[in-house]
Amino acid sequence: MSKINLEKIINNSPYIFFFLVVDKYLDIDIPKLKNFEKIYLSDYPSIKEKNSGKLLSNPKVIDYILKKSQKTKLTPAIIPFKPSAKIDLICQKNNWVNISNPGPINRFLEDKIKFAKLSQKYKLPIIPFSLDTFSQKNFLKYQKLYSKKLVIQTHFGWAGNSTFSAESWDEIKNKISPDIIVKYSPFISSSYSLLNNCCLTKFGLIQSPPALQYTGISPYTKNPFTTVGRQWPSFAPLKIINEINKTTEKFGKILKEIGYKGFFGLDFLIYKNKVFLLECNPRLTASFDFYTTIEEKQNITPLFYFHLAEFLKLDYQIDIKKEKTRFNNKKIIGSELTPKDKNNHTCQKLNFNYPLSKTANPISLKIK
Repeated sequence: MSKINLEKIINNSPYIFFFLVVDKYLDIDIPKLKNFEKIYLSDYPSIKEKNSGKLLSNPKVIDYILKKSQKTKLTPAIIPFKPSAKIDLICQKNNWVNISNPGPINRFLEDKIKFAKLSQKYKLPIIPFSLDTFSQKNFLKYQKLYSKKLVIQTHFGWAGNSTFSAESWDEIKNKISPDIIVKYSPFISSSYSLLNNCCLTKFGLIQSPPALQYTGISPYTKNPFTTVGRQWPSFAPLKIINEINKTTEKFGKILKEIGYKGFFGLDFLIYKNKVFLLECNPRLTASFDFYTTIEEKQNITPLFYFHLAEFLKLDYQIDIKKEKTRFNNKKIIGSELTPKDKNNHTCQKLNFNYPLSKTANPISLKIK
């Protein structure tokens, strides 16, 4: 199915879309979709927290949605960047369509410890790890088991704020609450990371090509685990690219089993020509806006359109084999740089129509 046909189906559907923008750097511009409204957190200064649920529950926001839907006689379809149980409840209460997976599924997959156990259960390629309480005794124990420098992760976090590395107890003892369960794993140097954007449809899984992830690059961040951008193509070896394709297909089947659908992303670490699955972003990803722009420029049906179609339960047909060919599409090219401020928050978004780095490892960013 061509891009214009799915656009037409969405535009002719009886829905008005409301995209919740809690961060201006996670906005999206979809000029070809009609009835696409954006609700900006910045327009409601009384809401102090960057939280889609709090934005949607604001009485003024609810009133705005009701008035717009009454005027257009269309059913509201709410698009959050990140799902939550609160959004689930608000949509159920108002009979609005929720364009996101249930909050509990999102919470389960974003939990770094539960994700590691899930990956282990299904024998996915992951970095060796141990789950144990956070203590000096255990820190020393896992240094002996893995390496002097450890990576320690808590259940949840954003932009690298739940992942820490340390060679000594004094470096990390005040960064994590004592006695909570954490994940211990070895620190792997001389590696690089890749990501992909995917959409699980009723016809099957559609993947983007892997992108090279700019992680921990100075001067754009001081946190070695924080992502400050990405680029297509990745320039990773073909063997690595094929392995990512296989692992993602396998993970897509796991998602289908637990009732997941729509957009998601995976992060991978590449070390000594081996692929390790790091985490799942079970939602719209930080790169989805930029990637959608690239797809549209190449006249490729955006994954975001499939995401909408799946949750709206639209009657559409596609040639899944044809849609999967985007994985090897050499015209998907571009770079996005998202520097962080001293608080590790995105402070700028810069887009380029060429790859900033000519190699995957090492990464060397060169802006023309």
